[in-house]
Amino acid sequence: MMSSRRARARTPMAPSSSSRTKWNGMRNSSVRFSQVSTGRRGRPGVQTRRRRACESYRNDGLEGKSTTVIAQAMGGGQPEDTSARNSRVAGQHPQPSPRGHVVIFLPALNEERAIGHVLQRIPKAQLEAAGYTVSVWVVDGNSTDRTLEVIRKSGASVFVQTGRGKGNGMRQAFDHLLRSRDRADGGSREPEFYFMFDADGTYPPEMVPEFLEVLASGQDVVLGSRFLGKMAEGAMSNLNRVGNRILSALARLLFGVSVTDVCTGMWAFNADTLRELSLEARGFDLEADLFGSAALKEARITELPIDYAARIGPPKLIPLRTGLKIALRLFKRRLNGPSTSPEHRSKPSRASRTTS
Repeated sequence: MMSSRRARARTPMAPSSSSRTKWNGMRNSSVRFSQVSTGRRGRPGVQTRRRRACESYRNDGLEGKSTTVIAQAMGGGQPEDTSARNSRVAGQHPQPSPRGHVVIFLPALNEERAIGHVLQRIPKAQLEAAGYTVSVWVVDGNSTDRTLEVIRKSGASVFVQTGRGKGNGMRQAFDHLLRSRDRADGGSREPEFYFMFDADGTYPPEMVPEFLEVLASGQDVVLGSRFLGKMAEGAMSNLNRVGNRILSALARLLFGVSVTDVCTGMWAFNADTLRELSLEARGFDLEADLFGSAALKEARITELPIDYAARIGPPKLIPLRTGLKIALRLFKRRLNGPSTSPEHRSKPSRASRTTS
């Protein structure tokens, strides 16, 4: 009986519902747990036990050991992360806990004028400060200008595709990271989130954190809609505007999913959804393939408004021919459903990593 009462007395009391907000705020604040805990019935409080234990494990050579060992030496209370403790001692901010591995793909072909500027605008430091691991891969379509040189100077990773076409390159890059053991800058940790946007300076890399928030809230696919945001003068011709609206209406009709910009070049996926997509596109019909495959998988798809700028460098699209290919891809995807046959898998390709 006495031992059971002692056990109950040592069990921390869970906060009531009325004080849960206050309790959570206290846990997330910079105030140490030992500063708000006191002893009971004459026994030393957590602060006293912690001070004695700290002196003990310094003397016994336990400093720098795992938090489990230190917590056992303390004999109770909340174990403290030694890295956070050492950071405070050094006057630095503690490192954020890891929240996930983010991979950003930039398909590029002869983008020497734009690629460096686009890479600089990616908010990598902001994402890392929030606790994310970030890998940036440029998917190069065998550029003949200085694109590779600019990429390597930036410190980004390079994936050189085999064959031609945006669709080919992105399918190979997806396969490389989704199905191989190469996890880029994330080490052995598998990426949880994937991004793709063009490297021509038209899409806003600064929007990546907002896309990430939507993915983290439970959405599977996020598209950046140029028609819901602001479009710079001259960024899209009248012919392309009309064509994009017609193709988006066709996508809504075929798949029953609300979309205003099926041809957008800015996409984000959670890893599980992207892994389930079986893509066939070889060229600029990639976006239609992504949308149709995700819709048939009943993925949760949403759009965010983005600003669209005029591209840096000459355009590569041939509007009428590209529009017909996109429409054909939408029809094929709707009629055939997601492909699972081996011949639609990407061929092996070569990838390389550069270091800063």
